[in-house]
Amino acid sequence: MNSMNPLRLLVLAAGTRVGQNILATFAGRKENVALIATTSVADEPGPFGYDRVYLVPETASPDFEPRLLEIVANEHVDLVVPCRDDDVLMLAKLRERRPDLASRLLSGSVAAAHAIGDKAEGYAFSVRHDLPFAPTLVNAGADERSAFVREHGFPLIVKPRRGYASLGVFLVWNERQLENAFAREDTVAQKFLGDRDVLSRFLDGVEREGMPLFHTFQGRRHSIQVVVAPDGSIVDVMCILLQSDRRRSKTVMPDPEPMARSIGERCGAAFSDAGWRGPLNIQCQKDAAGRLMIHEYNGRFTGATMTRWYLGFDEVGTTIAAFTGRTLGDAPCTPSSAPREIFEMVEARGANPADVAVLARDRVWHRPV
Repeated sequence: MNSMNPLRLLVLAAGTRVGQNILATFAGRKENVALIATTSVADEPGPFGYDRVYLVPETASPDFEPRLLEIVANEHVDLVVPCRDDDVLMLAKLRERRPDLASRLLSGSVAAAHAIGDKAEGYAFSVRHDLPFAPTLVNAGADERSAFVREHGFPLIVKPRRGYASLGVFLVWNERQLENAFAREDTVAQKFLGDRDVLSRFLDGVEREGMPLFHTFQGRRHSIQVVVAPDGSIVDVMCILLQSDRRRSKTVMPDPEPMARSIGERCGAAFSDAGWRGPLNIQCQKDAAGRLMIHEYNGRFTGATMTRWYLGFDEVGTTIAAFTGRTLGDAPCTPSSAPREIFEMVEARGANPADVAVLARDRVWHRPV
């Protein structure tokens, strides 16, 4: 570190996978850093890996912001880091109302946050800025649905406008399913970017043998992580490839695709001009013609943050340096010396009941000295 005073980070919703990934990147370089967490669930085990944990209301509660401001003031927080989409938008709104706190909030403008977190607005933003976003159908009646199907065919991906972690995402392959999808509020449909033959073979297999317990159609995905500095400059663009399998695991490797870096640079510039500051994640996949298409944005670190760390990409350290002027220790490896691929699987964990009891009772827990 380049200062004697501890760097004080507040990580919101630290029990999420993103919060745990952030924590993992501090391995071996936590000296002179105070890691403070919030959680709305007392028995979530993840936050207890931090130095201090605060039990807070849900982000949507009117009691959340006063509690957050109290923690920021009392803990003398240098940077507030969001882990969920709700927190990204909340920090953007707080930043707009409280410019005195802007330098301590890892977020950008409200307009940019909406374009990042809302898939309909993200599509509209991409069209305006000539970014290659997957064709997307919004607020569709019967005529619009039919026209979209004629142009792009089945299957289609339907998802909530503001969803996350693939919750509420469906693959539909006929008109009835598409109609039912749009009976739900705030739904969008996107062109399917994967291999349509894979779905056809899967459905044929279901007819013959039944439904496999585990399956996925995600295929090979390109994840691009951009860091936009407080002055709007693009600090770094990090590109990886992810391949999921039926065992709910995935293989990850660096992405050598020049188009991925180009998309990252173009998206970073467009969102920077719109007022975005901090992490920007761009999820892409190739269509049948081999064109790399965007299908989702995120304005935060992601579930692949730790994977990028093991591949030599230090997005957490880069972001902290850009926003606080403080440097962490070196990452364990550089992209040139890192493993060529990483294999991810789910891990088990649990919380100490004594720690949970203290947090539930006192609304704060800290690691014993």
